Amino acid sequence: MYKVLLVDDERMILDGISMIIDWESYGVQLTGKAMNGIEALEFIEKDPPDIVITDITMPGLDGIGLVSKTRERFPAIKWIFLSGYSEFEYAQQAMRYGVRHYLLKPCNEEKISEALTEVVREKKEEDEANEYMQSIQEEALKLHHYEYEDILKKYLIYPQLSEELELQIKEIMWKKFKQPICFIVFFLEDLKEYLSLQTILEKYSLDHEDKELIGTIVGESVVIMEPFTSTTEGILKQYHQRLIRETGQHITTIISRSFTVDELLLFEFRLEHAIAQSFYASSCDFITSQNWINYQGYNQKQIKIVDIDKIIVLLKKKDISTANEFIQTFCEGLKDYNIEPKAAKGYFIQIYLLMMSKYHSNMEENRIEAITRMEDFSHIQQFQQFFHQLFETLIDQQQNPKRYSKVVKQMLECIEMELENPELSLQWIGNHCMFMNPDYLGKLFKKEVGQRFSSYVTNVRINRAVEIIETEEDVKVFELAERMGFGNNPQYFSQLFKRIKGYTPSEIIKSYD
Repeated sequence: MYKVLLVDDERMILDGISMIIDWESYGVQLTGKAMNGIEALEFIEKDPPDIVITDITMPGLDGIGLVSKTRERFPAIKWIFLSGYSEFEYAQQAMRYGVRHYLLKPCNEEKISEALTEVVREKKEEDEANEYMQSIQEEALKLHHYEYEDILKKYLIYPQLSEELELQIKEIMWKKFKQPICFIVFFLEDLKEYLSLQTILEKYSLDHEDKELIGTIVGESVVIMEPFTSTTEGILKQYHQRLIRETGQHITTIISRSFTVDELLLFEFRLEHAIAQSFYASSCDFITSQNWINYQGYNQKQIKIVDIDKIIVLLKKKDISTANEFIQTFCEGLKDYNIEPKAAKGYFIQIYLLMMSKYHSNMEENRIEAITRMEDFSHIQQFQQFFHQLFETLIDQQQNPKRYSKVVKQMLECIEMELENPELSLQWIGNHCMFMNPDYLGKLFKKEVGQRFSSYVTNVRINRAVEIIETEEDVKVFELAERMGFGNNPQYFSQLFKRIKGYTPSEIIKSYD
């Protein structure tokens, strides 16, 4: 609802107009009355109206003077002048100030209503035009913002800069920031969905509306580029703690040093290096540039691999605590020597594969899936948890062997007896051993054993092959393949062996030479 100020030095006219007009019916509200131009000017400065209805001739400050004093500071005010016949020249002068509506005294309700209706219509049209222009400007700013975000994402992802991208980076630095910048990385340790990242990006942008910044999402991280000042790290540390409280997420915050445009163009900052800083850190840590680790690659001379045989002996004795200590000590060694996360993951995968190959078990274990999980780990604590759970599973399997029905027991016995038989299958067992429907046997076996018949047979054969390599001398791969039911197809046997164990039978044989 628009606000109206009524000004006239004659009390009767002032009160009469205020009484005869049904202001709300025109979408306006009479918010003030003044007896002269000076009073009106004070009112306008305190509570600017949208419309002023004023007499022209008044003592102290007339209507023309009132318009001239207010039009620069309050250009949106619409004016309706009340004028006598002898003041028509005054009205013409007022029109030079942009006043388009004047009424000749005496004015009746109809004339004032017509003028008021016209002014309200003009105000609405202007407001709609302003809103439209504002929306256009906001969309233009959004487009500009999205362009900046796209440039930042390309810089973080692309291995090298094109000429176009280099020019765009320069434009960002010179036009938007005009000073050295830093990168802030919010890394989600247990990302469940993309929306969590989007929420953090939007929240940070809203909480720092007064800052020039660019934000984007890459992988499991929110990356912010913003100006670097002496107070940046202190302010961000407080915000990091608040962000964790308000989102309920496990977030590691990493802040880089400051960069100039020349340093950016030389790829002085790489996102993967920043994220890698969280690998040895505690959960929900805040990592400043002073605490960044200068990582080392593989260092076989310094790093002593875990003694797999000792861990297996401990697990056989059900001593999971000491087995965990072996892994803990190994983790501490990796951290002490600043071994880069990629190399550390390689060590852990090697330990896992060696242990699973030596710990003879037919447990259902998708090793490719386990390796994929380990490659995605972002903290060293996740590897400790992984091996702790693995140890518990192996001990539990040792303590609580599964109890099978008579039919499944007979199937397991048949597998042991026919392990070298290349025709061993559900169909063969159903026809030659059990004399039962193979489909029924397959479903029963999967239900009780926990894995498909073919997968179980393959695991047993590969584990038996490892036992033969460890106990017999001068074993040939083609002989192993034949003895394990792979007939004259040693190549397929080797491929299957590597997929399950992580290395070929030839590599194991060579290690025993």
